Amino acid sequence: MFAIIITEKGGEQRRMKFDKPEVTIGRVAGNDIVLPKGNVSKRHARIVLKDGKFIIVDLKSTNGTYVNGRKITSPLVIKETDKIYIGDYIMGVDENGEGEMADAPAAAMGGGGPSTQPPRYDGPSSPPPGGAASPELLGAAMNRPSPAPRMPPPAPSGASYEEPAPPPPRRPAPPPDGGRREPGPPPMAREPAPPREPPAREPAPPREPALREPPPPGGSGEAARTRPPRPAPGGTLPPPTGGELRAAPAATTPHPPTGMPTPAPPAPTPVPSAPAPANNSGAAPSTPSRARLVGAGARRVVPRPIAPPMQRGVKIEPLDAKLVRMLDLQTQILDRLRSKLDLDNIPLDRLGDEDLWQKAERTIVDLVETLDTSGELPKYIDQSTLIKETLNEALGLGPLEDLLADEKLDEIVVDRRDRVLVGKDGVLRGSGKAFSSDDVLTRVVIRLVAPTGREIGEDTPVVDVRLRDGSRLTAAVPPVAVRGAYLTLRKPRTAAQTVADLVSAGAVSTPMSDFLLTCVAARRNLLVCGGAGSGKSQVVSALAAASPEGERVVSVEEVAELALKRDEWLPLEARPSDGKVSAVDLSQLVRTALRMHPDRLVVGDVRGPEAFELIAALGSSIDGAVASVMGEGAGAALARLATLAQLAAGDAPEPAVRELVAGAFDVVLHVVRYADGVTRVVAIDEVVGTREGGFDTQPIFTYREDFAATGAVPRFYGDLESRGITADASVFKA
Repeated sequence: MFAIIITEKGGEQRRMKFDKPEVTIGRVAGNDIVLPKGNVSKRHARIVLKDGKFIIVDLKSTNGTYVNGRKITSPLVIKETDKIYIGDYIMGVDENGEGEMADAPAAAMGGGGPSTQPPRYDGPSSPPPGGAASPELLGAAMNRPSPAPRMPPPAPSGASYEEPAPPPPRRPAPPPDGGRREPGPPPMAREPAPPREPPAREPAPPREPALREPPPPGGSGEAARTRPPRPAPGGTLPPPTGGELRAAPAATTPHPPTGMPTPAPPAPTPVPSAPAPANNSGAAPSTPSRARLVGAGARRVVPRPIAPPMQRGVKIEPLDAKLVRMLDLQTQILDRLRSKLDLDNIPLDRLGDEDLWQKAERTIVDLVETLDTSGELPKYIDQSTLIKETLNEALGLGPLEDLLADEKLDEIVVDRRDRVLVGKDGVLRGSGKAFSSDDVLTRVVIRLVAPTGREIGEDTPVVDVRLRDGSRLTAAVPPVAVRGAYLTLRKPRTAAQTVADLVSAGAVSTPMSDFLLTCVAARRNLLVCGGAGSGKSQVVSALAAASPEGERVVSVEEVAELALKRDEWLPLEARPSDGKVSAVDLSQLVRTALRMHPDRLVVGDVRGPEAFELIAALGSSIDGAVASVMGEGAGAALARLATLAQLAAGDAPEPAVRELVAGAFDVVLHVVRYADGVTRVVAIDEVVGTREGGFDTQPIFTYREDFAATGAVPRFYGDLESRGITADASVFKA
């Protein structure tokens, strides 16, 4: 028989005894331990007693299971002195069913002194001390991002973990065949016993103070800073997510506390060497066994998250032999046409003259008839198609003429002259068309750019411009384009996106759309993040269009892509320098937009020093803004904004910049385009605050196989009714 001690945050402690090897914990009836709170999953965790050891397993819960402030990612062996955090509850195990969980009330209120439990090894390669969990339990563990290792608590006064003195054993050793425990440190006895004085020893050299264990939820300290308050909080927060990167002990065997017997250690198991975790605080290690840093401020870089699977390439079949033959004929006809009409010396602005097109068409018809008479024109070549394609390449945009006229296509990509792709509903495929030569493709790019007033050539071989019809063109020509000219052309959207359109397209669920509309009505600042081509602009357009009619929306973009069907929309677009006129960058446009007294500010694709101007404005005087930034997930996007702002601010302290970012945005939306071409908002997170080296966020909605709420309620929902804003909290039910 064993007991589990449960303490609710701010409540009383209770004890439940069990005479079974497995106990389940969750929010609904049917679990052995029912914790009726919204931040506890229906089936949250399981505690297993196996071979005399207690093992905690997280059952793919939404908000996670924590042991001693650290989120577990696999089955973990726990001791009686360990504290288990599940939602608003703190739990502990008692093998004899008689003791009490030490310091449980204090921990529940976020206070208490440092833990006196022995240090735990958190290395990346070795199993947890006390034995590894069974393979069956390991198979049930979730694949979650590994949180950062924590620091051990300071050693008790008068004790040394380097050479503990073995006092007489307090329990007889179990028989080899019937014992419940494998060799290892026995648990602390629960019966009252007089304190033992440690044996006299020579004074140890002075030790530097060890870093404290991260406080439990609601605790105070430097490591858990809260963002500048906006409205009064109205929801509960999950335990800390372990955002800090701390150094872990280097020893692989835990040292028992003074007063406990020291059994003979088992034979060491070879473990592959792994780099020691870095301490991002920049402080020197406090003990020789702790990982040491190289150089001041050395820190581990958190791996960048990768987007869910999406279509990253297109495989197309080789060109048909008949099409290749027709392209060869087009090249022959073009060479003769240029010499007859002197096309190379005709200015670009005259290529659209009707007289020139008629003259060129007559000449091409004569050349095709000559080829037919001489037998050089195969019977399978359609003469009308050959004449049209040759004329388009001579004076127009070649095969792009037909593609641009197709309203169903939204993107055209040319990787080389014989690889022309088209995009429809976010999915790329082969077009079955090609250019007759690299020279023709380069001339077409030059003709596309010319009406914008920009030039492309050897002096300026790369352009990123908006065409007169609203299409966005990104192109490169030799010498930077090694294999011939490249171009990507995104056609403008004919209809403005709305939040309802996102629901019908499967990008968000109805509860998510209700929440986003409430955020817009409550003037929350929203950050949209995702990878390149993920559909961020569509989501930003929909959120901007959701603002009430009559409000002046000022948008700032490097290349204008937003489409808002409203009279009170003022779009601003950056201008690069071409050597004749000075550049106007996004930083200048953001400052200009702030002076225009916008009711709503929209900033597309923050990627430079404008980040500091933006967060400084959003954290002080601007609300109801929408911005987008590259980044897979809320943490990566906020960290990128902080880095960009830090580079622009120069000598501004890093913690201060992080607090500006956390105070600037309330909600982060993560957008992903999947392989089926559908854009989905896979996560909506509330920005809670900052912590050492990162940000605290609270997941509100997630997408795995379907959209689902986590059960967490945003903090600003507490005062919406007092402001006259209708807010339905039922959308957050998990």
